Amino acid sequence: MSGIRPGQYELDLAADQAACEVLRSSSLAVFSEESGHSGQGEILVVVDPVDGSTNADRGIPFFCVSLCAMDADGPLVSLVESLPTGAIYEATRGRGATRDSMPISTSGMAVELDAVVGVNGVLVERHSWAQVRTMGAAALELCLVADGSLDAYVQVGGAAIHPWDYLAGMHIALEAGGAARSQDDEELVIRRAEPRRPIVAATASLADSLLSTLTA
Repeated sequence: MSGIRPGQYELDLAADQAACEVLRSSSLAVFSEESGHSGQGEILVVVDPVDGSTNADRGIPFFCVSLCAMDADGPLVSLVESLPTGAIYEATRGRGATRDSMPISTSGMAVELDAVVGVNGVLVERHSWAQVRTMGAAALELCLVADGSLDAYVQVGGAAIHPWDYLAGMHIALEAGGAARSQDDEELVIRRAEPRRPIVAATASLADSLLSTLTA
């Protein structure tokens, strides 16, 4: 642990310093999980230097770097790289999404009963989903929605995540044909350190169905 705040590792600080120095040197403003707002520029890069740092610390090969470059209209360009595998997910507004430069799309799943759902938090009741996965790195899990490996990703049991956790992955999933909802009807595209409970699914109908289930 870093000794600065709960849940922060030394690897988080090392990665944050390296990433933010590169971004600021390119005349970009930065909003990082580890160091907050810094730098100046018309483009703001929301960065999680190591999403899934507990996985990284414990040797679980599921963690990534997540970056979302935002302009006045919201997410413009996003990149998530799986650090154990090297897989790179990217999206540009209005131009679709890719994995390792190849176009990707969501599974197209529209039926909650048949969905394989990634979750953040502890399931406190049985839902009617086909299967669930809890993997500990939101940005990368959202990219699995984008490429069709997962049908949806949700917050359960009162769990929430922050913009650095989900903005890049959500943007990539949306560009891949997915849909996003907020469980609390709050704005998801934010530049503040506030928790949110996004639902991201392969289709709008699946997102709506999951929203109804989770808010019932």
